[in-house]
Amino acid sequence: MKIGSPPSHNHGKSDILFKRFIDEFSFKLSDTKEEKSKVFGLRYKVYCEELGYEKPYKENQKLEIDSHDDTSYHCLLTHKKSGLSAGCMRLVIPRESGPYPLDVLPLEQSCYSSLKHPEIHPRLMPESRICEVSRLAVPLHFRRQKTLNNEEISSHIEHQDISAEHSQLFPLISISLFLAATALVGIVERHHVFAMMEPRFARLLGRFGLKFNRIGEIIDYHGSRAAYYIDQRQAEITMNPSLHPLYLHIHETLSQQYATAFLHQRHATVTNY
Repeated sequence: MKIGSPPSHNHGKSDILFKRFIDEFSFKLSDTKEEKSKVFGLRYKVYCEELGYEKPYKENQKLEIDSHDDTSYHCLLTHKKSGLSAGCMRLVIPRESGPYPLDVLPLEQSCYSSLKHPEIHPRLMPESRICEVSRLAVPLHFRRQKTLNNEEISSHIEHQDISAEHSQLFPLISISLFLAATALVGIVERHHVFAMMEPRFARLLGRFGLKFNRIGEIIDYHGSRAAYYIDQRQAEITMNPSLHPLYLHIHETLSQQYATAFLHQRHATVTNY
C-alpha cells in the first residue's frame, strides 16, 4: 500500500479527534450470520424505518437485504463503549458470468440510463477489477451534530454511554466508512470503484482528497444522486495527509480480518435468512 506523503505529525485538533475516533469506534468485516444480521438490521433501521427508501427482506424480519448481498463484503462500525452499531457499508463484487443481476453492479441495475460518461463506465472496465460501494448507513442518533447538548443527546440516543462529547466524533463516521471502503478495495484488488451518492457528499469527500468523478446525470434516486467513479490507487495518493493515521489503522484492521476470515473461502451468502 502506498499513500502520497508521510502522515502529518502535528498535534492539532484533527489529530486528537482521529485518535479519539480510533479509541472509541471499531471496524469489523462481517463474516458470520450473526454479524451480518447486525448489518442488515442497521440497514433496516435506516433505509426502511427512518428514510423509507427500501422494503424489509421479509415482513416478519427487521432486516434489509437484497440480491447483491450474496456477492458483497460487509463492514460494520461499532461504538465500543455502548456496543451500538454506528454505521455500515458494503463492497459489491459482481459475479462474472453469473445470473442477472449478480453479474452487474447495483447502479447498473437501477440507474443504467443515467451513465453518460463517454470513457468511464463499468462495461468499459475489466470485470475482474470493478466494484461498487453502497448501502452506507448511519442511524439517526449517530447523525446528530456536535451542537447537541447532553439532554438532547439523551432524548435521541437509546444508550446513556454516548455523551455530547462523544457526538463531536459523529461527523467522522461517514468519512471513516469511505476510508474503510477505500482500504477494502485495495485489499481485494478491485481498484475501479463506483458509487451512487449525493453531489454534496461527493464534494465533502473531495475536500478530504477522495476526488470522485461524476459519470452520470443527477437523478431522483432516494433524493438527488448521481453515479461517481474513483480509482482507489489514485485515492490513496491524493488523500489528505491528516487522514493517514486513521486510514492506516483501518487498513491494518481490515487486512488482518480479511486474511483470517475471507482469504481462503468464498463469500458467505444470505440465503438462510
